[in-house]
Amino acid sequence: MLGDRVSVPTLDGPVLMKVPPGARAGKRLRLRGKGLPYQKGRGDEYVVVKIDIPERLSAEEEKLYRELASLRKGV
Repeated sequence: MLGDRVSVPTLDGPVLMKVPPGARAGKRLRLRGKGLPYQKGRGDEYVVVKIDIPERLSAEEEKLYRELASLRKGV
C-alpha cells in the first residue's frame, strides 16, 4: 500500500526496484534495459507484483490491522 524498494534478480545481478504506492497484485513493472540481449542492445525485464499475506499475525499486528480497518470504514 505504501510502496517500497525491493531487490529484483536480473541477468546482471540483483537491482533495487521501486514499487509505487498503491501497486496491486498482478501489476507489471518494467526494468528498462535489464532483459535479454538482442542485436541493438538489451530488452526490458518485466516484474509482476505479488502480495505476500502472512498466515499468522501476532496479537499486536492483528490489533493494528483492526484499527486500520475501522479507520477505512469512514472513507
